[in-house]
Amino acid sequence: MLYDKTLQKHIRCKIGDIAPYVLIPGDPGRAKRIAERFDEAEKIAENREYVVYTGYKDGVRLSVCSTGIGGPSAAIAVEELANVGAHTFIRVGSAGARREDIPVGSVVIVNAAVREEGTSHEYLPGSYPAIANFQVTLALKEATEEKLKGEKFFIGVSLTRDAYYMQNKELNNILLNTDVVVSEMECATVFIVGSKRRFRVGAIVGTDSNILLKKQLTLEEKERLFYQAEKKVMDIAIDALVNLSKKENDNPAV
Repeated sequence: MLYDKTLQKHIRCKIGDIAPYVLIPGDPGRAKRIAERFDEAEKIAENREYVVYTGYKDGVRLSVCSTGIGGPSAAIAVEELANVGAHTFIRVGSAGARREDIPVGSVVIVNAAVREEGTSHEYLPGSYPAIANFQVTLALKEATEEKLKGEKFFIGVSLTRDAYYMQNKELNNILLNTDVVVSEMECATVFIVGSKRRFRVGAIVGTDSNILLKKQLTLEEKERLFYQAEKKVMDIAIDALVNLSKKENDNPAV
């Protein structure tokens, strides 16, 4: 791959700024919290919703870049990060659970996504599946099992959509009792961009809500439970990238 030697328009980074392995949370605050879990980290750039850090964890060079909310800004982030040398990405996010047996505060690995957003359709037709990279998903599963040590977690499909405050009730009913475990706003987009551009993308999220629960939690209860899950998913994602890098010696099979 020929990398772009110019400063990237939105993330404001150039070749040398970004590690090959990158964590991509939506929230700039979460990007900072992830960087604080590295052994050392430096803020590289901050522009619009994009806050970028690069550092080291267990001797492995990693970067983290926030992507904002939704598919368009996430697609820009991964395109520009790949332009300057990144090849493996893990989305580290929040999501609403879509099964009654998934409590708020759960850890969920997303292995595919229903493409109910718009951005991915600019890259590939709707018949093309939005699937996470198998190597990255396997690394996430192994890191989760090691981190949680028997604590329950979930693996499944996300419903990726654009309108946070709108629910498609007909589609929600269709997707009940399927492999859809969460709903969020970025996975389908970043999986499809990865497929189109031939880089690897996986995803892990913590659940911050569940519209199927008969008794809904208060905002304070949801935030408390998600805060606990967020710490777990951040650590798992970091471990997964460290383990991948060490296993591959920065020479991934793609």
